[in-house]
Amino acid sequence: MQIHVIYPRGFGANTYALTTDNQTAVVIDPSQPRVFDELKNKGLQAKYVLLTHCHFDHIGGVELLQEQGAKVLCLDAEKPLFGTTADLCGLFGAPPVTFTIDKTLRDKEEIELCGMQIQALHTAGHTKGSACFLVTDEQGRKHLFTGDTLFAGSIGRTDFPTGNLGELQASLRRLCALDDMPIYAGHNEQTTLNTEKQTNPFILDL
Repeated sequence: MQIHVIYPRGFGANTYALTTDNQTAVVIDPSQPRVFDELKNKGLQAKYVLLTHCHFDHIGGVELLQEQGAKVLCLDAEKPLFGTTADLCGLFGAPPVTFTIDKTLRDKEEIELCGMQIQALHTAGHTKGSACFLVTDEQGRKHLFTGDTLFAGSIGRTDFPTGNLGELQASLRRLCALDDMPIYAGHNEQTTLNTEKQTNPFILDL
């Protein structure tokens, strides 16, 4: 499995394109329309889009990918928030949501997409239906895509609609029960779970 990181220009989230055949990809949080061109330049076509949560800075490129045939998935608890004030589009002056959710996933549900085993983990706190995606590659190695639940040295905000600090702390404890693996967060640099267990002040205070 190859993981391509598409960093935002201006304000936006990190986008991750995962591929096992260098042709088709699972795209996590396509934050900007330019993601389509970046994928095209890499010879990749988005077959699936996984959304960690509904916030505007994670979804700006979804519409274009869906128009090109990608199926859009999110956690079942997050689906009702898309297209509401919870997506923060109105607050930050972003275009309103125009795409649709093709499929929802339940907590702990496992699905195979483009040759990858992916498990959805419900990690409420940043939003009510926030998800992390646990991806297992062909060699059995695990990779965790945390959206805005957990960052290198920090955690997601809880002061936006449906955010809840107590729920986020419970989600962090759940993640800390997992074995060490690389973490690919919605913002900032990559890290590892063990690094965050040992150094992240928000985890040390749990």
